[in-house]
Amino acid sequence: MFPPVTDRWLTSLVTLSFVCAAASALAEQGDRDKPIQIEADRASLDQLKGVTVYEGNVVVTQGTILLRAAQVTVTQDKNGGGDVAVARGNPATFRQKIDGKDEWMDAQGLRIEYDSGKNLVKLFDNARVKRGQDIVIGSTLVYNTKDETFAANGGTGQGAATNKNAGRVTVILQPKNDGKDNKDKKQ
Repeated sequence: MFPPVTDRWLTSLVTLSFVCAAASALAEQGDRDKPIQIEADRASLDQLKGVTVYEGNVVVTQGTILLRAAQVTVTQDKNGGGDVAVARGNPATFRQKIDGKDEWMDAQGLRIEYDSGKNLVKLFDNARVKRGQDIVIGSTLVYNTKDETFAANGGTGQGAATNKNAGRVTVILQPKNDGKDNKDKKQ
């Protein structure tokens, strides 16, 4: 059963939309104007604590955005410092189209956190981000949505035992084709 619609519940939904909108500055621009749809087996709200929990095959969509997780918890900051949303799964996954391109950004981790007050998206344990054919893999990946900075750590998180490069960061960047290769081949 879904909780009654209240200002806090609506704020939790809005915060969840920030999770979706914050993953990439180059994300599909029209997504933020689309309705948010959340599907789950269960949802609960604790108004005193400011916590909303969605459990069981959670699917969040907004435009081209698709977030899948076993559980999503949204916690309000009562001091106005920003809300925090945490998605957990095996793995939790996030997908969004890149604006103006036939290209997608895919991210996954056992845990994905978004702190709206700090403008941070964090992926933990077997974290992986793929944009087009470029890939970054690490134990922890952190993206600042405000200043568009990115950090990756190898670490020894939960998923390290299944990662052949445990303790290391892997970055795979494809060469940029500026059309010169095609000109050279024709001559």
